[in-house]
Amino acid sequence: MSAAPKITYDLPHNRELFRDPANAPHSLSMLLAAGGDGRIQPDPATGRNRYGTKTTPSIGEISFASTTASNVSVQGFAAADEQLKRLFGVDGSHAVAIDQWFANIHHRIGDSLGCAGSDIVLAASGTDVELLALGLTLALSKRPVTNILIAPEETGSGIPRAAAGRHFADATALGYRVAAGEVLDGMSADRIEVRTVAIRNDAGQARSADEIDGEVIMLAEQALKHDRDVLLHVLDTSKTGLTAVSRATARHVAALAPGRVRVLVDACQFRCGIADLRRDIADGFLVAVTGSKFLAGPPFAGALALPPAVVDELSATLPIAAGLSQYTALHDWSSLIHGRTSLEFGSHFNLGLGLRWIAALEQLDPLAGTGADLQRQIKQAFANLVRERAHHLQDAMIHADDEGDHIVDRAIVPLTITNGAGAFASLAQTQALHLALREHGAGPVCHVGQAVHLSARTILRIAASAADVNAVSARLAEGYDMARAMQPIADDLDILFGKWAVVSQTVRGM
Repeated sequence: MSAAPKITYDLPHNRELFRDPANAPHSLSMLLAAGGDGRIQPDPATGRNRYGTKTTPSIGEISFASTTASNVSVQGFAAADEQLKRLFGVDGSHAVAIDQWFANIHHRIGDSLGCAGSDIVLAASGTDVELLALGLTLALSKRPVTNILIAPEETGSGIPRAAAGRHFADATALGYRVAAGEVLDGMSADRIEVRTVAIRNDAGQARSADEIDGEVIMLAEQALKHDRDVLLHVLDTSKTGLTAVSRATARHVAALAPGRVRVLVDACQFRCGIADLRRDIADGFLVAVTGSKFLAGPPFAGALALPPAVVDELSATLPIAAGLSQYTALHDWSSLIHGRTSLEFGSHFNLGLGLRWIAALEQLDPLAGTGADLQRQIKQAFANLVRERAHHLQDAMIHADDEGDHIVDRAIVPLTITNGAGAFASLAQTQALHLALREHGAGPVCHVGQAVHLSARTILRIAASAADVNAVSARLAEGYDMARAMQPIADDLDILFGKWAVVSQTVRGM
Protein backbone atom coordinates (compact mmCIF):
# COMPACT_ATOMS: atom_id res chain seq x y z
CA MET A 1 0.00 0.00 0.00
CA SER A 2 1.44 3.37 -0.96
CA ALA A 3 2.25 5.91 1.69
CA ALA A 4 1.52 9.61 1.49
CA PRO A 5 4.29 12.14 2.17
CA LYS A 6 4.79 12.41 5.90
CA ILE A 7 6.12 15.19 8.09
CA THR A 8 9.61 14.18 9.18
CA TYR A 9 10.98 15.61 12.40
CA ASP A 10 14.77 15.69 12.05
CA LEU A 11 15.80 16.90 15.49
CA PRO A 12 19.42 17.90 14.82
CA HIS A 13 18.66 19.76 11.58
CA ASN A 14 15.58 21.50 12.88
CA ARG A 15 17.14 22.68 16.13
CA GLU A 16 18.05 26.08 14.66
CA LEU A 17 14.39 26.71 13.88
CA PHE A 18 13.64 26.85 17.58
CA ARG A 19 16.63 28.95 18.67
CA ASP A 20 14.96 32.16 17.45
CA PRO A 21 12.27 33.06 20.04
CA ALA A 22 10.26 34.75 17.30
CA ASN A 23 9.87 31.40 15.53
CA ALA A 24 8.93 29.36 18.59
CA PRO A 25 5.18 30.15 18.85
CA HIS A 26 4.63 29.60 15.12
CA SER A 27 6.63 26.36 15.10
CA LEU A 28 4.86 25.03 18.17
CA SER A 29 1.46 25.92 16.76
CA MET A 30 2.33 24.03 13.57
CA LEU A 31 3.47 20.97 15.50
CA LEU A 32 0.37 20.93 17.72
CA ALA A 33 -1.67 20.41 14.52
CA ALA A 34 0.70 17.74 13.17
CA GLY A 35 0.45 13.99 13.58
CA GLY A 36 -3.34 13.98 13.37
CA ASP A 37 -5.80 13.42 10.55
CA GLY A 38 -7.46 16.09 8.42
CA ARG A 39 -9.89 17.12 11.14
CA ILE A 40 -7.22 19.12 12.98
CA GLN A 41 -5.47 20.69 10.02
CA PRO A 42 -5.91 24.48 10.31
CA ASP A 43 -7.56 26.49 7.57
CA PRO A 44 -4.87 28.80 6.11
CA ALA A 45 -7.24 31.77 6.13
CA THR A 46 -8.60 31.46 9.67
CA GLY A 47 -6.05 29.35 11.50
CA ARG A 48 -8.94 27.23 12.80
CA ASN A 49 -9.47 23.50 12.36
CA ARG A 50 -12.72 21.75 11.49
CA TYR A 51 -13.90 22.22 15.07
CA GLY A 52 -13.24 25.96 14.98
CA THR A 53 -10.37 25.82 17.47
CA LYS A 54 -6.79 27.03 17.24
CA THR A 55 -3.44 25.68 18.34
CA THR A 56 -2.47 29.02 19.86
CA PRO A 57 -3.93 30.52 23.03
CA SER A 58 -6.93 32.59 22.04
CA ILE A 59 -7.23 35.23 24.71
CA GLY A 60 -10.70 36.73 24.79
CA GLU A 61 -12.49 33.76 23.26
CA ILE A 62 -15.00 32.02 25.52
CA SER A 63 -15.08 28.24 25.47
CA PHE A 64 -17.59 25.82 26.94
CA ALA A 65 -17.03 23.32 24.10
CA SER A 66 -14.91 20.67 25.80
CA THR A 67 -17.39 17.98 24.71
CA THR A 68 -16.10 18.65 21.17
CA ALA A 69 -12.77 20.49 21.17
CA SER A 70 -10.96 23.36 22.87
CA ASN A 71 -8.38 25.97 22.03
CA VAL A 72 -5.05 25.20 23.65
CA SER A 73 -4.81 26.91 27.03
CA VAL A 74 -2.14 29.46 27.93
CA GLN A 75 -0.72 27.05 30.50
CA GLY A 76 -0.80 24.11 28.10
CA PHE A 77 0.88 26.07 25.34
CA ALA A 78 3.62 27.26 27.71
CA ALA A 79 4.22 23.71 28.97
CA ALA A 80 4.44 22.35 25.42
CA ASP A 81 6.83 25.16 24.49
CA GLU A 82 9.07 24.37 27.46
CA GLN A 83 9.11 20.65 26.68
CA LEU A 84 9.82 21.28 23.00
CA LYS A 85 12.83 23.39 23.94
CA ARG A 86 14.04 20.64 26.27
CA LEU A 87 13.75 18.13 23.47
CA PHE A 88 15.83 20.26 21.14
CA GLY A 89 18.32 21.42 23.77
CA VAL A 90 17.48 25.10 23.27
CA ASP A 91 18.57 27.91 25.64
CA GLY A 92 21.65 26.05 26.77
CA SER A 93 19.82 23.04 28.18
CA HIS A 94 20.87 19.49 27.38
CA ALA A 95 18.70 17.85 24.75
CA VAL A 96 16.50 15.04 26.01
CA ALA A 97 16.55 11.75 24.12
CA ILE A 98 13.29 11.22 22.27
CA ASP A 99 12.61 7.86 23.92
CA GLN A 100 13.05 9.37 27.40
CA TRP A 101 10.84 12.32 26.43
CA PHE A 102 7.98 10.04 25.43
CA ALA A 103 8.57 7.72 28.39
CA ASN A 104 7.97 10.69 30.68
CA ILE A 105 4.61 11.34 29.00
CA HIS A 106 3.60 7.70 29.49
CA HIS A 107 4.61 7.85 33.14
CA ARG A 108 2.74 11.10 33.82
CA ILE A 109 -0.49 9.75 32.34
CA GLY A 110 -0.08 6.48 34.21
CA ASP A 111 0.71 8.17 37.51
CA SER A 112 -2.37 10.40 37.27
CA LEU A 113 -4.56 7.36 36.60
CA GLY A 114 -2.86 5.32 39.31
CA CYS A 115 -1.89 2.62 36.84
CA ALA A 116 0.56 0.63 38.94
CA GLY A 117 1.77 -2.38 36.95
CA SER A 118 -0.09 -1.31 33.85
CA ASP A 119 1.03 0.46 30.70
CA ILE A 120 -0.03 3.29 28.42
CA VAL A 121 -0.22 3.29 24.62
CA LEU A 122 -0.62 6.70 22.99
CA ALA A 123 -2.93 7.19 20.02
CA ALA A 124 -3.78 10.12 17.79
CA SER A 125 -7.50 10.09 18.65
CA GLY A 126 -10.20 8.12 20.40
CA THR A 127 -11.00 6.45 17.08
CA ASP A 128 -7.38 5.34 16.76
CA VAL A 129 -7.63 3.93 20.29
CA GLU A 130 -10.56 1.78 19.13
CA LEU A 131 -8.39 0.30 16.37
CA LEU A 132 -5.57 -0.41 18.82
CA ALA A 133 -7.89 -2.06 21.34
CA LEU A 134 -9.39 -4.25 18.62
CA GLY A 135 -5.95 -5.11 17.25
CA LEU A 136 -4.71 -6.22 20.67
CA THR A 137 -7.89 -8.22 21.28
CA LEU A 138 -7.52 -10.05 17.96
CA ALA A 139 -3.87 -10.75 18.73
CA LEU A 140 -4.70 -12.19 22.16
CA SER A 141 -7.74 -14.19 20.98
CA LYS A 142 -7.70 -17.50 19.15
CA ARG A 143 -11.34 -17.23 18.11
CA PRO A 144 -13.40 -14.77 16.09
CA VAL A 145 -14.35 -11.67 18.09
CA THR A 146 -17.72 -10.03 18.65
CA ASN A 147 -17.21 -6.34 19.31
CA ILE A 148 -20.17 -5.00 21.35
CA LEU A 149 -20.28 -1.28 20.65
CA ILE A 150 -22.38 1.18 22.64
CA ALA A 151 -24.12 4.13 20.98
CA PRO A 152 -21.66 4.90 18.18
CA GLU A 153 -23.89 7.84 17.19
CA GLU A 154 -22.93 9.47 20.51
CA THR A 155 -19.22 8.68 20.44
CA GLY A 156 -17.54 9.37 17.11
CA SER A 157 -18.45 9.13 13.45
CA GLY A 158 -15.46 6.91 12.61
CA ILE A 159 -15.98 4.48 15.49
CA PRO A 160 -18.21 1.94 13.66
CA ARG A 161 -15.59 1.45 10.94
CA ALA A 162 -12.73 1.25 13.44
CA ALA A 163 -14.69 -1.25 15.54
CA ALA A 164 -14.92 -3.47 12.45
CA GLY A 165 -11.17 -3.22 11.82
CA ARG A 166 -11.61 -0.88 8.86
CA HIS A 167 -9.90 2.36 7.88
CA PHE A 168 -12.17 5.12 9.13
CA ALA A 169 -10.82 7.87 6.84
CA ASP A 170 -8.75 8.18 3.68
CA ALA A 171 -5.56 9.14 5.52
CA THR A 172 -4.09 8.18 8.88
CA ALA A 173 -2.65 10.50 11.50
CA LEU A 174 0.84 9.40 10.45
CA GLY A 175 0.23 10.49 6.87
CA TYR A 176 -0.51 7.19 5.13
CA ARG A 177 -3.04 7.21 2.32
CA VAL A 178 -5.55 4.41 2.88
CA ALA A 179 -8.89 3.35 1.44
CA ALA A 180 -11.66 4.35 3.84
CA GLY A 181 -13.87 1.38 4.64
CA GLU A 182 -11.34 -1.31 3.73
CA VAL A 183 -10.15 -3.80 6.33
CA LEU A 184 -6.67 -3.15 7.75
CA ASP A 185 -3.88 -5.37 6.53
CA GLY A 186 -3.59 -8.34 8.89
CA MET A 187 -7.20 -8.15 10.07
CA SER A 188 -9.88 -10.37 8.63
CA ALA A 189 -13.49 -9.30 8.24
CA ASP A 190 -14.46 -12.92 8.90
CA ARG A 191 -13.03 -12.69 12.43
CA ILE A 192 -14.83 -9.48 13.43
CA GLU A 193 -18.51 -9.09 14.16
CA VAL A 194 -19.83 -5.72 15.39
CA ARG A 195 -23.03 -5.58 17.43
CA THR A 196 -24.33 -2.17 18.48
CA VAL A 197 -26.46 -1.29 21.47
CA ALA A 198 -28.45 1.96 21.50
CA ILE A 199 -28.67 4.17 24.59
CA ARG A 200 -31.74 6.02 23.32
CA ASN A 201 -35.02 4.79 21.82
CA ASP A 202 -36.48 5.94 18.52
CA ALA A 203 -37.98 9.00 20.22
CA GLY A 204 -34.56 10.09 21.45
CA GLN A 205 -35.26 9.20 25.08
CA ALA A 206 -32.60 7.52 27.21
CA ARG A 207 -33.16 3.79 27.65
CA SER A 208 -33.10 2.36 31.15
CA ALA A 209 -29.85 0.99 32.54
CA ASP A 210 -31.47 -2.40 33.17
CA GLU A 211 -32.68 -2.63 29.57
CA ILE A 212 -29.23 -1.83 28.18
CA ASP A 213 -27.46 -4.18 30.58
CA GLY A 214 -29.86 -6.99 29.72
CA GLU A 215 -29.24 -6.58 26.00
CA VAL A 216 -25.48 -6.54 26.51
CA ILE A 217 -25.56 -9.75 28.56
CA MET A 218 -27.70 -11.44 25.91
CA LEU A 219 -25.32 -10.45 23.10
CA ALA A 220 -22.28 -11.61 25.05
CA GLU A 221 -23.85 -14.94 25.91
CA GLN A 222 -24.83 -15.49 22.27
CA ALA A 223 -21.29 -14.75 21.10
CA LEU A 224 -19.70 -17.09 23.64
CA LYS A 225 -22.21 -19.82 22.78
CA HIS A 226 -21.14 -19.55 19.12
CA ASP A 227 -17.48 -19.93 20.12
CA ARG A 228 -16.62 -16.27 19.68
CA ASP A 229 -14.62 -14.10 22.06
CA VAL A 230 -16.00 -10.74 23.16
CA LEU A 231 -14.80 -7.15 23.31
CA LEU A 232 -17.40 -5.30 25.40
CA HIS A 233 -17.53 -1.51 25.55
CA VAL A 234 -18.57 0.45 28.60
CA LEU A 235 -19.51 4.00 27.57
CA ASP A 236 -18.49 6.65 30.08
CA THR A 237 -19.46 9.27 28.81
CA SER A 238 -21.49 9.94 25.63
CA LYS A 239 -21.61 13.28 23.79
CA THR A 240 -24.76 14.16 25.72
CA GLY A 241 -23.54 13.08 29.16
CA LEU A 242 -25.11 9.62 29.30
CA THR A 243 -23.36 6.46 30.48
CA ALA A 244 -24.20 2.92 29.44
CA VAL A 245 -23.36 -0.59 30.64
CA SER A 246 -22.95 -0.62 34.39
CA ARG A 247 -19.60 -1.62 35.82
CA ALA A 248 -21.35 -4.48 37.65
CA THR A 249 -22.64 -5.84 34.35
CA ALA A 250 -19.20 -5.48 32.76
CA ARG A 251 -17.68 -7.52 35.60
CA HIS A 252 -20.47 -10.09 35.26
CA VAL A 253 -19.89 -10.50 31.52
CA ALA A 254 -16.10 -10.73 32.02
CA ALA A 255 -16.66 -13.51 34.56
CA LEU A 256 -18.77 -15.53 32.09
CA ALA A 257 -15.61 -16.69 30.32
CA PRO A 258 -12.36 -15.43 31.88
CA GLY A 259 -9.73 -14.79 29.24
CA ARG A 260 -12.32 -14.73 26.46
CA VAL A 261 -14.09 -11.48 27.36
CA ARG A 262 -12.28 -8.17 27.35
CA VAL A 263 -13.83 -4.96 28.55
CA LEU A 264 -12.95 -1.57 27.07
CA VAL A 265 -14.08 1.44 29.08
CA ASP A 266 -14.63 4.32 26.68
CA ALA A 267 -13.74 7.26 28.95
CA CYS A 268 -12.62 9.44 26.05
CA GLN A 269 -14.68 12.34 27.38
CA PHE A 270 -12.70 11.87 30.65
CA ARG A 271 -15.73 12.93 32.69
CA CYS A 272 -15.87 10.07 35.17
CA GLY A 273 -13.89 10.11 38.39
CA ILE A 274 -10.24 9.12 38.31
CA ALA A 275 -11.03 6.70 41.14
CA ASP A 276 -13.49 4.97 38.80
CA LEU A 277 -10.80 4.56 36.16
CA ARG A 278 -8.38 3.17 38.73
CA ARG A 279 -11.00 0.60 39.74
CA ASP A 280 -11.56 -0.27 36.07
CA ILE A 281 -7.86 -0.96 35.56
CA ALA A 282 -7.75 -2.99 38.79
CA ASP A 283 -10.68 -5.03 37.43
CA GLY A 284 -8.60 -5.87 34.36
CA PHE A 285 -10.43 -3.55 31.97
CA LEU A 286 -8.79 -1.68 29.12
CA VAL A 287 -9.40 2.06 29.48
CA ALA A 288 -9.55 4.58 26.62
CA VAL A 289 -9.02 8.25 27.48
CA THR A 290 -8.27 11.44 25.60
CA GLY A 291 -6.65 14.67 26.67
CA SER A 292 -8.73 16.73 24.26
CA LYS A 293 -12.24 16.68 25.75
CA PHE A 294 -12.73 17.41 29.48
CA LEU A 295 -8.97 17.92 29.91
CA ALA A 296 -9.21 20.72 27.30
CA GLY A 297 -5.98 19.88 25.51
CA PRO A 298 -5.83 20.55 21.76
CA PRO A 299 -7.38 17.82 19.59
CA PHE A 300 -6.30 14.97 19.13
CA ALA A 301 -4.62 13.17 22.03
CA GLY A 302 -5.70 9.64 22.91
CA ALA A 303 -4.32 6.91 25.14
CA LEU A 304 -5.12 3.29 25.93
CA ALA A 305 -4.38 2.08 29.45
CA LEU A 306 -3.50 -1.62 29.57
CA PRO A 307 -4.17 -3.40 32.88
CA PRO A 308 -1.41 -5.56 34.41
CA ALA A 309 -3.08 -8.79 33.26
CA VAL A 310 -2.94 -7.69 29.63
CA VAL A 311 0.66 -6.51 30.03
CA ASP A 312 1.50 -10.00 31.31
CA GLU A 313 -0.23 -11.58 28.31
CA LEU A 314 2.03 -9.55 26.05
CA SER A 315 5.06 -11.37 27.43
CA ALA A 316 5.29 -13.30 24.18
CA THR A 317 5.73 -11.73 20.75
CA LEU A 318 2.26 -11.40 19.30
CA PRO A 319 1.24 -11.19 15.63
CA ILE A 320 -0.42 -7.77 15.75
CA ALA A 321 -2.08 -6.75 12.49
CA ALA A 322 0.49 -5.12 10.21
CA GLY A 323 -2.00 -2.44 9.17
CA LEU A 324 -1.76 -0.85 12.61
CA SER A 325 1.75 0.32 11.72
CA GLN A 326 0.06 3.01 9.64
CA TYR A 327 -1.65 4.34 12.77
CA THR A 328 0.82 3.95 15.60
CA ALA A 329 4.47 4.95 16.06
CA LEU A 330 7.23 3.17 17.96
CA HIS A 331 7.32 5.60 20.87
CA ASP A 332 3.54 5.61 21.25
CA TRP A 333 4.30 2.34 23.07
CA SER A 334 6.53 1.90 26.09
CA SER A 335 9.83 0.11 25.56
CA LEU A 336 8.44 -2.77 27.63
CA ILE A 337 5.49 -3.33 25.30
CA HIS A 338 6.80 -2.57 21.82
CA GLY A 339 9.57 -5.12 22.36
CA ARG A 340 6.92 -7.80 22.87
CA THR A 341 5.11 -7.33 19.58
CA SER A 342 5.91 -8.30 16.02
CA LEU A 343 4.63 -4.98 14.69
CA GLU A 344 7.01 -3.21 12.32
CA PHE A 345 6.46 0.46 13.04
CA GLY A 346 6.41 2.76 10.04
CA SER A 347 7.27 5.81 12.16
CA HIS A 348 9.49 6.27 15.18
CA PHE A 349 7.43 8.92 16.92
CA ASN A 350 4.52 11.34 16.61
CA LEU A 351 5.83 14.62 17.98
CA GLY A 352 2.54 16.48 17.61
CA LEU A 353 0.74 13.84 19.65
CA GLY A 354 3.31 14.08 22.43
CA LEU A 355 3.03 17.87 22.56
CA ARG A 356 -0.77 17.74 22.68
CA TRP A 357 -0.60 15.37 25.64
CA ILE A 358 1.83 17.68 27.43
CA ALA A 359 -0.68 20.50 27.04
CA ALA A 360 -3.47 18.27 28.39
CA LEU A 361 -1.37 17.07 31.33
CA GLU A 362 -1.27 20.65 32.60
CA GLN A 363 -4.91 20.07 33.56
CA LEU A 364 -4.74 16.36 34.41
CA ASP A 365 -1.98 16.73 36.99
CA PRO A 366 -3.88 19.17 39.27
CA LEU A 367 -7.21 17.47 38.61
CA ALA A 368 -5.82 14.18 39.90
CA GLY A 369 -5.08 15.93 43.20
CA THR A 370 -8.57 17.42 43.57
CA GLY A 371 -11.01 15.40 45.66
CA ALA A 372 -14.09 13.90 44.02
CA ASP A 373 -16.47 15.67 46.43
CA LEU A 374 -14.99 19.07 45.65
CA GLN A 375 -15.11 18.39 41.93
CA ARG A 376 -18.79 17.52 42.20
CA GLN A 377 -19.55 20.70 44.15
CA ILE A 378 -17.89 22.77 41.43
CA LYS A 379 -19.73 20.90 38.67
CA GLN A 380 -23.02 21.40 40.57
CA ALA A 381 -22.36 25.13 40.79
CA PHE A 382 -21.58 25.21 37.06
CA ALA A 383 -24.76 23.34 36.12
CA ASN A 384 -26.80 25.73 38.28
CA LEU A 385 -25.30 28.77 36.55
CA VAL A 386 -26.11 27.37 33.10
CA ARG A 387 -29.65 26.39 34.08
CA GLU A 388 -30.38 29.84 35.51
CA ARG A 389 -29.35 31.54 32.27
CA ALA A 390 -30.89 29.00 29.91
CA HIS A 391 -34.35 29.66 31.37
CA HIS A 392 -34.22 33.18 29.91
CA LEU A 393 -33.54 32.06 26.33
CA GLN A 394 -36.45 32.17 23.89
CA ASP A 395 -35.07 29.51 21.58
CA ALA A 396 -33.58 26.91 23.92
CA MET A 397 -34.72 24.74 26.78
CA ILE A 398 -33.47 22.01 29.05
CA HIS A 399 -35.61 19.10 27.90
CA ALA A 400 -37.13 16.89 30.58
CA ASP A 401 -35.22 13.89 29.19
CA ASP A 402 -31.94 15.70 29.84
CA GLU A 403 -32.54 16.48 33.50
CA GLY A 404 -30.83 14.27 36.03
CA ASP A 405 -27.69 13.69 38.02
CA HIS A 406 -25.64 13.04 34.89
CA ILE A 407 -25.78 16.77 34.10
CA VAL A 408 -23.89 17.45 37.33
CA ASP A 409 -21.66 14.37 37.34
CA ARG A 410 -20.50 14.92 33.76
CA ALA A 411 -20.68 18.76 33.71
CA ILE A 412 -22.52 18.69 30.36
CA VAL A 413 -25.76 20.68 30.05
CA PRO A 414 -27.62 19.83 26.81
CA LEU A 415 -29.86 22.62 25.51
CA THR A 416 -32.62 21.64 23.10
CA ILE A 417 -32.93 24.30 20.41
CA THR A 418 -36.38 25.61 19.44
CA ASN A 419 -37.59 28.00 16.76
CA GLY A 420 -38.89 30.55 19.26
CA ALA A 421 -42.49 29.43 18.73
CA GLY A 422 -42.33 26.25 20.78
CA ALA A 423 -41.38 23.82 17.99
CA PHE A 424 -38.03 22.09 17.77
CA ALA A 425 -35.49 23.78 15.52
CA SER A 426 -34.07 21.89 12.58
CA LEU A 427 -30.56 20.49 12.52
CA ALA A 428 -29.62 23.18 9.98
CA GLN A 429 -30.90 25.96 12.24
CA THR A 430 -29.03 24.52 15.22
CA GLN A 431 -25.82 24.25 13.26
CA ALA A 432 -26.27 27.83 12.04
CA LEU A 433 -26.63 29.01 15.65
CA HIS A 434 -23.51 27.09 16.62
CA LEU A 435 -21.52 28.78 13.84
CA ALA A 436 -22.97 32.22 14.59
CA LEU A 437 -21.77 32.00 18.18
CA ARG A 438 -18.30 31.22 16.86
CA GLU A 439 -18.15 34.22 14.55
CA HIS A 440 -16.91 37.70 15.38
CA GLY A 441 -19.58 40.31 15.95
CA ALA A 442 -22.26 40.70 18.63
CA GLY A 443 -19.56 39.85 21.15
CA PRO A 444 -16.43 37.72 21.36
CA VAL A 445 -16.01 34.31 19.73
CA CYS A 446 -17.94 31.77 21.83
CA HIS A 447 -17.47 28.01 21.59
CA VAL A 448 -20.10 25.45 22.62
CA GLY A 449 -20.36 21.75 21.89
CA GLN A 450 -21.37 20.81 18.35
CA ALA A 451 -24.97 19.96 17.49
CA VAL A 452 -26.21 16.45 18.28
CA HIS A 453 -29.40 15.23 16.59
CA LEU A 454 -31.74 13.26 18.87
CA SER A 455 -34.75 12.09 16.88
CA ALA A 456 -37.10 15.08 16.59
CA ARG A 457 -34.86 17.52 18.46
CA THR A 458 -31.31 18.82 18.21
CA ILE A 459 -29.14 20.00 21.06
CA LEU A 460 -26.12 22.18 21.68
CA ARG A 461 -24.02 21.43 24.73
CA ILE A 462 -22.61 23.78 27.38
CA ALA A 463 -19.82 22.01 29.22
CA ALA A 464 -17.26 22.74 31.90
CA SER A 465 -13.70 21.53 31.48
CA ALA A 466 -10.95 20.48 33.84
CA ALA A 467 -9.47 23.95 33.34
CA ASP A 468 -12.65 25.41 34.84
CA VAL A 469 -12.65 22.95 37.75
CA ASN A 470 -8.97 23.53 38.47
CA ALA A 471 -9.31 27.32 38.35
CA VAL A 472 -12.25 27.30 40.77
CA SER A 473 -10.45 24.84 43.05
CA ALA A 474 -7.41 27.15 43.14
CA ARG A 475 -9.56 30.16 44.04
CA LEU A 476 -11.27 28.19 46.81
CA ALA A 477 -7.84 27.28 48.17
CA GLU A 478 -7.05 31.01 48.31
CA GLY A 479 -10.02 31.54 50.63
CA TYR A 480 -12.76 32.53 48.17
CA ASP A 481 -16.27 31.28 48.83
CA MET A 482 -17.95 29.27 46.06
CA ALA A 483 -19.88 32.22 44.61
CA ARG A 484 -16.75 34.37 44.25
CA ALA A 485 -14.70 31.42 42.99
CA MET A 486 -17.31 30.79 40.27
CA GLN A 487 -17.64 34.46 39.29
CA PRO A 488 -15.27 34.40 36.28
CA ILE A 489 -17.23 31.47 34.85
CA ALA A 490 -20.52 33.26 35.57
CA ASP A 491 -19.23 36.33 33.75
CA ASP A 492 -18.27 34.27 30.70
CA LEU A 493 -21.66 32.57 30.70
CA ASP A 494 -23.34 35.98 30.78
CA ILE A 495 -21.37 37.00 27.69
CA LEU A 496 -22.16 33.72 25.93
CA PHE A 497 -25.89 33.87 26.60
CA GLY A 498 -26.01 37.58 25.80
CA LYS A 499 -24.54 36.88 22.38
CA TRP A 500 -26.83 33.87 22.01
CA ALA A 501 -29.91 36.07 22.47
CA VAL A 502 -28.70 38.43 19.74
CA VAL A 503 -27.57 35.98 17.05
CA SER A 504 -30.51 33.61 17.53
CA GLN A 505 -32.87 36.27 16.16
CA THR A 506 -31.09 36.03 12.81
CA VAL A 507 -31.03 32.24 12.88
CA ARG A 508 -34.77 32.02 13.61
CA GLY A 509 -35.38 33.91 10.39
CA MET A 510 -33.73 31.18 8.28
